[in-house]
Amino acid sequence: MDPTPPSIPPSGMPGQPQRSPIKEAILRRVKVLYVLFLLLGLAVIGRVVWLQAGTEGETLRDLSDKYSYRTEIIDGARGDIYSDDGRLLATSIPYYELRMDMAAGGLTPELFALNVDSLSLCLAHFFKDKNAAEYKAELVAAHAEKKRYHLITRRKVNFLELQQLRKFPLFRLGPNRGGFLAVENNRRVHPHGSLARRTIGFVNQSGVKLGIEGGFDEYLRGQPGRTLKQKISGSFWTPIASDQNIDPVDGYDVVTTLNIEMQDMVQSALQEWIVEAEADWGCAVVMEVATGDIKALSNVTRRADGTLVEDYNYAIGMSMEPGSTFKLAGLIALLDDAHMSLTASVDTEEGKVQIGPVKVVDSHAGGFGRLTLQQVFEKSSNIGMAKAVNRAYGSQPARFVNAINRLGIHKPLELQLAGEARPLVKHPAMKNGWDGTTLTMMSYGYAVRLAPIHTLTLYNAVANGGVMVKPVFVRELRQHDRTVRSFPTDTLNRAICSQVTLRGVQRSLEGVVMNGTGRMLRNPRYRIAAKTGTAQVAIGRHGYTNSAGGRHYLGSMVGYLPADKPKYSIIVALKTYHPAGSRNPYYGGSLAGPLFKTVADRVYAMHYNVNNRVVTKAQAFDPTLKALPGPAAPLEGLLKDLGIAGAPRIPQEGTVAIDSGGRVVTPTLMPVTAGVPELKGLTLSEALETAESVGLKPKFTGMGTVVAQSIETGTPFEQGAEILITLGHN
Repeated sequence: MDPTPPSIPPSGMPGQPQRSPIKEAILRRVKVLYVLFLLLGLAVIGRVVWLQAGTEGETLRDLSDKYSYRTEIIDGARGDIYSDDGRLLATSIPYYELRMDMAAGGLTPELFALNVDSLSLCLAHFFKDKNAAEYKAELVAAHAEKKRYHLITRRKVNFLELQQLRKFPLFRLGPNRGGFLAVENNRRVHPHGSLARRTIGFVNQSGVKLGIEGGFDEYLRGQPGRTLKQKISGSFWTPIASDQNIDPVDGYDVVTTLNIEMQDMVQSALQEWIVEAEADWGCAVVMEVATGDIKALSNVTRRADGTLVEDYNYAIGMSMEPGSTFKLAGLIALLDDAHMSLTASVDTEEGKVQIGPVKVVDSHAGGFGRLTLQQVFEKSSNIGMAKAVNRAYGSQPARFVNAINRLGIHKPLELQLAGEARPLVKHPAMKNGWDGTTLTMMSYGYAVRLAPIHTLTLYNAVANGGVMVKPVFVRELRQHDRTVRSFPTDTLNRAICSQVTLRGVQRSLEGVVMNGTGRMLRNPRYRIAAKTGTAQVAIGRHGYTNSAGGRHYLGSMVGYLPADKPKYSIIVALKTYHPAGSRNPYYGGSLAGPLFKTVADRVYAMHYNVNNRVVTKAQAFDPTLKALPGPAAPLEGLLKDLGIAGAPRIPQEGTVAIDSGGRVVTPTLMPVTAGVPELKGLTLSEALETAESVGLKPKFTGMGTVVAQSIETGTPFEQGAEILITLGHN
């Protein structure tokens, strides 16, 4: 029999289970919800499209714009930078960018058409950069496009100019009706022009920070605040009260150690000798011995077209082999560590000697023969120093380096300014930095690298009784004439050597001027202690001579004055290129010596009371002069001793002065009792110049023109008296 066939379900596909009524109900509900959400999504999309394209959307967008809010960051006023006597070196003055909101609510087409011609004429007459037709064409095009932030001109205007512009057609109606927008920007200005510009430095939008501006940026810029603003119309925003608003904190003022007169004198002297020597670049620094205060620092580069610029701080950032100025460190080591005597005899032979793998040559043709150690230093004999150092340390080179390192010149000074080059003093423990030539070359200033500021710091320590102090550029931070922080002198080494060694070194430095390579500095009025330095500049990996046979040289001189009671230490350096066969001077004495003498003589002339002479300050004088006035007779004798030529006849009584070129002049007398000048109504720059020209120390507050002065016009005053200038809007 056939098997019984399987039973077939009454409905559905064969083998398909039957759904329960509950599942069917759930499925229907899900389908309904799906349809509802789909319809809702389509409705939202449709509404968005309607708001974007429909007439109601325009109304809603205007309402949204009307009640928009935003939080703005407000920068505090950047602090000012002052010289040592309180005169402005850098300050911020507001300038304004001119724009128009062509979609402002009140700027109707009829109003714009009625005023655009007269506005174009006013702009053309005021700026004189385009004619009225060109201005009109730009304004009409911007209005047709409804530009919200149209730039009227690239030139920014000052506050006084802005007040005139606010009287122009449309502009006088304000931002809502006339669309006029004045966007404030602060511009950093330097009342004394390029004076110490590289030392003052800058902070740019790319984050580059240089000089005092960069080193003290966190103090100068203050603390930003914030404010809540509401958009009223177009691009016009107004501040509104809010618990979240924070007032900005103005930055601190920075009081530097720089002296304006001395800086100007040093800078002009450096520029003169850069041109005279056809040097590529040069630097000069004047440092106060006891305090470490940098009174003047100048860096000058001569470009290919002959123009002079201050674009790099060579004094602190250029690390190079110093040459013979480094012999001071070797002399101290020989006297203080090796206990060699200044009278020790050294045979320099005929000027050419082979010491191990190094051929050592002296500049003097035929050599110096036998010299004492002091004479070796005075005449800057490479052979003498190399022989003395090898005699004392040839078998123990690490001991020589350790003696030099005890001076402290192998460490960075950690200056207040950014950009300090790291010194390099090689040590036998270095894996790749020491070989059989290093000790000999180091003895006369090669195989080491120092920036001029490092060398100056060592010589300043000798002048300061053996106490090495850190160079100081900034003395105080102030806020509203209140000192909030002081920077005292930082002692780096309390004794670089014994007092016996110190006296021997000081005697040797004076001997350089009296008997050696610094003889051009001799004068009967005051004594200088100094050392010359000459170094060939390495050209990358190609040694010291390029493919054309030319060589680069660094000529330097460093010392202090007066030698018996040191007041200032000075370093100057000039870098030159000498093609093959060139006869131009390149030795430190002939290249840098004249510049050092110029700076030293002018520093001494400005402060010739350092030898207990009294400078009379009973009279004020023309502010373009760069020296303190004084009695005529003593100054006449001083100038004669210094060899300053071109002096006019000096009266027996009265006052005289020296200008920045070293010339003697008889200034126009301006008695102190003449009284304070009228400053009201002047611009800031005019007021500062006028006040300083009569010997006042101006300070200011506010913006605009001068509306008040703390000392009334005509009031007698003492030289250096402070006067507060109040700026405002009349």
